Parts: sequence; C-alpha cells; structure tokens
Amino acid sequence: MVNYYFHCKRQLWLFANQITMEHSSELVLIGKILSDAFYKNRDRDINIDNMIMIDWFDFDGGIVHEVKKSDSFEEGHIWQVKYYIYYLKKKGMNAKGKINYPKLRREIYVELGVGDEEKIVELLNEIVEIVRGEIPPVKTNRVECKGCSYFEFCWS
Repeated sequence: MVNYYFHCKRQLWLFANQITMEHSSELVLIGKILSDAFYKNRDRDINIDNMIMIDWFDFDGGIVHEVKKSDSFEEGHIWQVKYYIYYLKKKGMNAKGKINYPKLRREIYVELGVGDEEKIVELLNEIVEIVRGEIPPVKTNRVECKGCSYFEFCWS
C-alpha cells in the first residue's frame, strides 16, 4: 500500500477495500513472467505476518529484494522497500534493500536514512486515513492511468 500511496491514492483505497483488478491485468502478468524468467532460482513472495510480501530475501547479505517491471525509477518503489526494512527492524531484524529492474538491467540499493522512520510513520497514518474514507479519492487523469490495472474501473 505504501507504493500505491505514492502512485495513486484512489488505487490505494480500492486495493485496501478489496476491489482488486490485478488478477485481470496483462501488465501484472508481464511483471510475473519477468520475475519468473530473471529470478527463477529464488524463493519468492515471502509473506511476513500477512503485512508485507517480499519478492525475495537474501539471507547471506540481509537484503530485501523487490522486482519492478517498470521502465522508470519511482519514489513509491523506494518507500515500499524502506517500509519493508522498517517493518523488519521492528521485528528485530537488520536489513537493507535492493530494487531490481530487469527490463532496465539496473538495481537501486535502499537503506533507511535519517528521518525515514518518522516519515514512514506519517505515511502509514495518512494511508490509514485514506483507507478508512467512505468513498475512494477522486480520480486523476495522468499518463500512468492508461497502464493501470484499474483503468477500466476508473474511466469506463
């Protein structure tokens, strides 16, 4: 939900309120195929406390990995991984993060910086406010909407 917060508050609300469209999205399927092709020898999709779903974890290096099919680096990707690191830290585990962009053949390393934990607490409070709203936030017409799994829902 942290990534959705940065990407689209409406998508965040819909997802959190069990209105999901990912199951019918070709883009989500492409992301899964990319992940399967590039990272087939990894134990993936690690569910921790039904709160976070880590793409995979490198136990030797203590690194949380997140795979993104995106053609661009996004702030939400970074904060999603920072949240995972923060969550694991609260459970007594010291970790760092890495975002893998297989299409770009690039990686970004992520760590919690000064003030990040306070920012995460603020983000989580804002996410709770959005999710508890009775109706979804107003849709915004952005270029990214065309590739969103909720496009038909929002714009039909």
